[in-house]
Amino acid sequence: MKIKWTANSFGRSGMLAIPEGGDTQPPVDTFYLDYIVENIDQDRVAVAAALVFGQYANDRLMFEKPISAVVARAVEVFLRERLVRVDPVNYVENSSLHGDSILVLDHSGAHSAPDNQLGRQRHIRVCILPTESNSGGLLTMDSLRVASNAWLHAQRQPMRSSEALSSLAAGVLLSADLSAAGIATCESFDVTGPIQTDSLRALLEPAGLSLSIQATCG
Repeated sequence: MKIKWTANSFGRSGMLAIPEGGDTQPPVDTFYLDYIVENIDQDRVAVAAALVFGQYANDRLMFEKPISAVVARAVEVFLRERLVRVDPVNYVENSSLHGDSILVLDHSGAHSAPDNQLGRQRHIRVCILPTESNSGGLLTMDSLRVASNAWLHAQRQPMRSSEALSSLAAGVLLSADLSAAGIATCESFDVTGPIQTDSLRALLEPAGLSLSIQATCG
């Protein structure tokens, strides 16, 4: 499966999956946000691609630019049941830093910002809205509401945790632009289960992203 980054002049960017021999055709071959991502971190693109398109790959996820060896290995472990390898790989460590804020994935639909205080770790509330009834995005100092077709991937994927994985992938793609070093999800939205959560943490951490589960996103 080849993964390409795509963007247009209408304010939309994301990933395009191009099947190769032996791959399963994804029901939806694009994963996009109504937001132009400026800071495209290849490692985080690889993580997001594994979450969204990894289940359709036969034996390879191929990217336009090299992925660091540690993230490539994390993706391969995450997709180990499919024996997927990542290509190309850069064996020079990715030491890029994107900040230390935490993205809080909020699915309530309400527009509110965290009560951030000077001297404390910054939290940014991110609400991923379905493109079936929303378009565009609204970015404030500590919140982002943005339309995405993540809902469509969640609807078409057979896995019980697909909605959480699709939203998490959207957060990963936004994380560098929003200076994030971690992503938090609501406990009520955590449908992945404890083993899956550990697996997700192992996938995200090599790309410089922690994963935490909060009791509430309110």
